[in-house]
Amino acid sequence: MAQTNNIPTLASLALQYGTIDKDQHRHIIALHGLRKKEKKPVDYDGLLLGQKFATRYQLGLLKLIQEYHIIKKRGEEFGKIAIERGFTSQVDVQKAIEFQKKEFKRARLKKLIGDILVESRVITAEQKKSILKEQILLEQRADKIFASKPENEPAKETMAPGMESQVFEDDSKLSKYEKKFLRIKALDREFAARVTEKGLASEREVMIAQKAQEEEFEKKNQLKILCDIMVTMKLITREQKDIVLKDQNRSQDTEAGENNSVVEVIISPDKMMARVKINKNFLSQTTVSQLKADLKSHGITNGVYPDALLQGQLNLGNLEFPVARSDFSSKLIKAKKIVFHLETSLTKLGEKRKGDHLAQQDIGQNTLVLKDVLGREIKQESCQTTYLRCGSGTRPSQDGSSFFAARTGIPSLSIEKNLFVHPIIHVLEDADLRYGPLEAYANLSISGVLTGAYPITAGSIKAREIRGARIEAIGNIRTDVGITDAIIRSQGDIHARYLHNCQIETFGNIYIENEIFDSKISCSGKIDSPGCRIISSSLFAKKGVILAGAGSEKTKSCTINSGGEHHILQLEQSISQEIDRISAKLESLKGKKEEQEHLSQKLFQKMIELKIFHDRAKKKKRSLAMEFKKNQEQFKKAKLKNIVKLISNFETRMEKSVTSLKEINKTKKLHDQKKETLEKKIIVLTPKINAAIKTLEEKLFLFFEWTRYQENISKIEITGKVFPGTDFSGVYSSIKTKSSLENFSIIEIPESPGKYKMEIFKTN
Repeated sequence: MAQTNNIPTLASLALQYGTIDKDQHRHIIALHGLRKKEKKPVDYDGLLLGQKFATRYQLGLLKLIQEYHIIKKRGEEFGKIAIERGFTSQVDVQKAIEFQKKEFKRARLKKLIGDILVESRVITAEQKKSILKEQILLEQRADKIFASKPENEPAKETMAPGMESQVFEDDSKLSKYEKKFLRIKALDREFAARVTEKGLASEREVMIAQKAQEEEFEKKNQLKILCDIMVTMKLITREQKDIVLKDQNRSQDTEAGENNSVVEVIISPDKMMARVKINKNFLSQTTVSQLKADLKSHGITNGVYPDALLQGQLNLGNLEFPVARSDFSSKLIKAKKIVFHLETSLTKLGEKRKGDHLAQQDIGQNTLVLKDVLGREIKQESCQTTYLRCGSGTRPSQDGSSFFAARTGIPSLSIEKNLFVHPIIHVLEDADLRYGPLEAYANLSISGVLTGAYPITAGSIKAREIRGARIEAIGNIRTDVGITDAIIRSQGDIHARYLHNCQIETFGNIYIENEIFDSKISCSGKIDSPGCRIISSSLFAKKGVILAGAGSEKTKSCTINSGGEHHILQLEQSISQEIDRISAKLESLKGKKEEQEHLSQKLFQKMIELKIFHDRAKKKKRSLAMEFKKNQEQFKKAKLKNIVKLISNFETRMEKSVTSLKEINKTKKLHDQKKETLEKKIIVLTPKINAAIKTLEEKLFLFFEWTRYQENISKIEITGKVFPGTDFSGVYSSIKTKSSLENFSIIEIPESPGKYKMEIFKTN
């Protein structure tokens, strides 16, 4: 295609950088020619935008690169004139061009060759002016030449300056950083145009802000967004900035989320959930109020998670986490007309008999009117969503409208909305799981000691003592003596006289009579243990803590947190790890497949090279044979002998290349077969893994929805003595005791808007 001064058109640049493919490129060229023939010329950027082959941001990136090439071309012409007039040498000009290129690649600063030569004292400012005058005259003459070209040749004004092949010699594709920089610059350019268009600032003020932006980057190597600079310089107000950003629709621009260098808000395609990504450099400065302000600026007003949950994410140092989700569980229950029968028709033992009715729901297509996180109403059929699921010991009816007990036992409903029926199992002695597991999801009543080995899944557990067990329970866990060396996850309450070396996570409450030693407890209920002293332990409770005392003179300090969401966030972390573990299987297969594909392509390339070598040898052999036949009577025997020997050598090479080709092809086929086998495994495994991940994600959001409606109480009561060094914390603040204290309570209270402190009160 025709080009001016070896500079491609914008369409060619879009093709080179992968914005469009070859077919789209041909279509744009044909359309451009047709519009020109019809005397309705449209620039390539208008065509790319009109055909929806590129977004405004993509065009902005390409145009920014084009600007560099305009400057580069003019710089070369400037240097040529400077050399011809004897002001500088070719070496100095080349150094200036290289410096210009590095500055653009580093910071997209459009430094002119003349300025670079003046700054480096190669030429004077007067010499620069003289060269510029001559350059302008040459460009004016060139304009006249281009204007006189026939209509079928491209005029200068219709050509978009683009990219030469050597612009990024070793980097034909932009790095992630460069793309980020260019996206921001493209957005800033549009922002500047809108600001001047609305009359909020003059072009001169915008140029001042842009100059300050470039100087900031040169000095500190940090890019500040133009709108923030203009607010800082008081050229516009924050409200005016928000108006222009809203006009730009930058709240929906998750791809160019760098317009906010601190927090990036990501809204799901169905607008029912939102997440944030926080720049790690600003994590320590990010607050809940700032997060909520960012959400509000993006229009997110519905389903925002409680402040305590958001603050917990920040405290844990999480850089990406969910911040809002539309909760429609109450409307779903109403639409499905769910009725539970868990507390009716029970036997004397509180059991449901096999076949008894547990719950029922309407499976009709009732239309739900919901609100997404943006507060907009949407309609959804209730049959598309599920609320109740069958757990162990339950079964659904054929039409899915009812749920029944599949065996006799005690019914329960988990937080994940799973229905269970737990059979009652009595063990009239010790239960040592080193010799085998007990029945899953049963209510265990053990007269002796429960000793762990196999993991235990249960409804509720009652035992004299628990030692070394790993337990997941739906109901309560109660011991007459204590729990030692155990890892417990429960949705009910924990009762014991003591806890030694335990890790406990529960949605319920903690009741310990005497002592907690060397343990970690996270609960979404309360720790109600007024007679219990803790030593070398960490306690996290959502609804308050009551203890007799904490710490000792010889052990490490204790940590007590009240009001936070540590328990739910721990569960989120474990679910995320499980998702990563499940995803790793698929990623491993994909990695192996890519490896086989790479090896196959590498061998194919080698086969091409061997084929080329074979064809060249064949051609050379044919040429020698013709020469031998043509000149066998004229040449001497020695020369003829050499030609015959050469022909024989080429035949040997050809045979070897054919043999190598066969061997390589055989190996390539093996790699292709392995690749196909891996592809089949990936196809089979993908739906299963996606379903498992979806189940885990739904489980996590059900936990979040549950905790949304539970009260956070940042209050700690101590009825005895606390030793120095004990850490007390609430949702937002913390305090460490410097001396012993007795009979007091600590409450988190607001100190000023957005700030809290832990206040100590003496009790009688």
